[in-house]
Amino acid sequence: MTADVTSKPVGRDAPKRTAPRRDPNRRRARDLLVIVPTFAILLVIVFPVLWMVFTSLRPATALATRLPWSRYFDGLGFGAYGRLFGNSDFARYIGNSLLVSAVSTFCTVVLASLAAYALSRFVFRLRRTVMMVVLATQLLPFVVLITPIYLSFGELGLLNSYVGLIIVYTAMTLPLAIYLLMGYFNTIPLALDEAARIDGCSNVGVIFRVVFPIALPGIVTVIVTTFIATWEEYFFASVLNTSEDLKTVQVGLSSFFGEYTSDWGVIMAAATVATVPTIVLFSVVQKRLVAGMAAGSVKE
Repeated sequence: MTADVTSKPVGRDAPKRTAPRRDPNRRRARDLLVIVPTFAILLVIVFPVLWMVFTSLRPATALATRLPWSRYFDGLGFGAYGRLFGNSDFARYIGNSLLVSAVSTFCTVVLASLAAYALSRFVFRLRRTVMMVVLATQLLPFVVLITPIYLSFGELGLLNSYVGLIIVYTAMTLPLAIYLLMGYFNTIPLALDEAARIDGCSNVGVIFRVVFPIALPGIVTVIVTTFIATWEEYFFASVLNTSEDLKTVQVGLSSFFGEYTSDWGVIMAAATVATVPTIVLFSVVQKRLVAGMAAGSVKE
């Protein structure tokens, strides 16, 4: 018996397959289901910031009266910013916050890097105990320690000083920084450390010459989170530093609220200026921040 074999055309004689046509209306509807909620969420997030900036530009007389929408944008100017920097010490408050936040961030990054490297690379008897202790410090609200901290700093002469506030801020941000960097260091192959030691590097040399350049996105993440946490902190700054010359920007911002009346134009101008450093920092390190957060989420 012979089987009938039908040959299919190949090459140029083969029929061309046409891709199924996509319905443009369905694709447009699917895009709208994503764009509309995203735009609504973005509007909810951005609107308070835009309203803050707009209020800081409006004249003081317009803030106390109701105006029709046609006159809502009349008289916009920088008068509130002139009153802010001309009639107050807000520039000094900004300088104090920049100093305290920058030094606290530097101390946190250095100490967290050394601790995270030791916990990531070395195996010792109390390693897990140390990790649990570091984690347990985050379970206790740091605010409950204000009384012992205040009494201790009073005995040590650290009240109304930059040093006392830097110590508190470093202690507050150090545990989270250690865990962020430890998760990032765990992703770096140990073979790089061994190769550097063969070439003659010490442990400190391995950290600063090999690990740090590779771990730069994780370090940037720690820098951003630490700086923002210290820049926006109010409670400890208001309790530990009561001197007018040592007020931070958040404490200085609260002093603009009067008992009976408040200049809302100046308050909104101060709030706008206070947000500039964090916005600039986010804009500069945005790409490395996203990479560092993604890498730091890798479990051991």
